Amino acid sequence: MSIWVPGGSLLTLSCVAGVQDIQATRACGQPPVSLNRIVKGKDAVPGEFPWQISLQLNQRHVCGGSLIAEEWVITAAHCFYQYTKWTYRSNQSPATVTPPHSFCHVSRFRDLSQYQVLLGVTQLSNPGPQACCLGVKQIIIHPTYEGQTSSGDIALVQLSRKVHYSDLILPICLPDASVKFPPGKVCWVTGWGNLRNSVILPSPQTLQKVKVPIIGTKTCSELYRTDMGDGLTPRIIKDDMICAGYQEGMKDACKGDSGGPMVCLVDQSWVLAGIVSWGEGCANKNRPGVYSRLTYYENWIHSYIPDIEFVKEPSSRVLRDWWQVSKGQKHAEVHLPAHASCLSGSSVMLFSLCLLILM
Repeated sequence: MSIWVPGGSLLTLSCVAGVQDIQATRACGQPPVSLNRIVKGKDAVPGEFPWQISLQLNQRHVCGGSLIAEEWVITAAHCFYQYTKWTYRSNQSPATVTPPHSFCHVSRFRDLSQYQVLLGVTQLSNPGPQACCLGVKQIIIHPTYEGQTSSGDIALVQLSRKVHYSDLILPICLPDASVKFPPGKVCWVTGWGNLRNSVILPSPQTLQKVKVPIIGTKTCSELYRTDMGDGLTPRIIKDDMICAGYQEGMKDACKGDSGGPMVCLVDQSWVLAGIVSWGEGCANKNRPGVYSRLTYYENWIHSYIPDIEFVKEPSSRVLRDWWQVSKGQKHAEVHLPAHASCLSGSSVMLFSLCLLILM
């Protein structure tokens, strides 16, 4: 998909000056436009998905991604590779690449100066005055990534400078390892990828959104073993993967959506449940989309971005907050349910037992 971003220097300037700047303390996963505003149609509207970014190579859209902090984006590892033999590390400081330790059928990193990250955009062909285009300072690939359909298909991208938050540029929340995404939970996938196999998104290339339900790992594995050709090795859905979509197909991510977000509502905030990773074709029957599971990578992300916060499972958070109150510690942000305001001795014991289990 060929994308030309007009006025590139002006867009870069808008990142520094900002338009309708918002304090960096604004909560993640809180778009100014409700995702329920449009019931019909697939086009997103400005402000619905303010964390969505376009990863561009030589001014062409190649992958999606998500803003997770003022200078950090998260996307898929496979977005940075061509499937050839490789060895590359940038010698131009401060731009550096942290490649995986080992590779099978490994690929070649491209020059970092060829990458840009476009933020605050709904229509790629018509970015608008609040759009922001930044260079890439660093790319960090997860060390377990070994190529298509492998584990570790996740990458952190450090931007060349911090971005100013606005109604069109806001981070998505990241889920704590305690957060569960049960089968049937409905989430949203967004991107500027193909509408179908070999059918590109037409101008003005408006961001597309689709609702997909989570599919359990066992069910997903069984679907990928269905209608297999003779002698083919079945795809393995690993612990760091999460599936979503429909058994009948019809709705799915496609080429160009790679690295983009699958977001789910958790306790009134939108959180990044998965990163578009792989699948067989686009929206094919018995071949749901497979995503990198964010809860699996909490420690890895935290090791590079120590001050980033993760959203906890609501029930887990209530119990932990209650435990702090019960010990007599001040906790201004604690909000207990009404039925928990007066606990009997047996209830205290039950809460304590639950807390120990959760810990």
